[in-house]
Amino acid sequence: MLIIAEVFIPGGIAGVFGAVALLAAMGLGLAIFPPPWGLFSAVAMVVFGGIFILLWVQVFPRTRAGRRIALRLDGADYKSSAPPPPELRGATGEAVTALRPAGIALIQGKRYDVLAEGGEWIAAGAAVRVSEIRNGHLIVSDAGSP
Repeated sequence: MLIIAEVFIPGGIAGVFGAVALLAAMGLGLAIFPPPWGLFSAVAMVVFGGIFILLWVQVFPRTRAGRRIALRLDGADYKSSAPPPPELRGATGEAVTALRPAGIALIQGKRYDVLAEGGEWIAAGAAVRVSEIRNGHLIVSDAGSP
């Protein structure tokens, strides 16, 4: 149950406790049961645990709960292109994502990682102007503001 809880409660703690509990159960099975059955119980835990994990990986993503927590996009829409060329200074474009203060802007048909000047927040879809290029980062300001 703790290993399953790890899917819903990220951080690794529940999964580690679940794995330790399984190892402890295997050790107790080896210690408590008579010689052939102790080994059989440990092997059964490994085999059935492996089958359960395989089924979990194959079936769970197709369930309603699995579809709700799985990523649907690969993130390609949120990546920018290569480092900005110096001639972009003064160019205008559009904020693709909200700039809080960092985000993605479409400038001259390419996506760039940008940083809003002065840490201001700029809404997605707003017109932006490249005010400077600093250390390979485009610094933009709201094109509607002076």
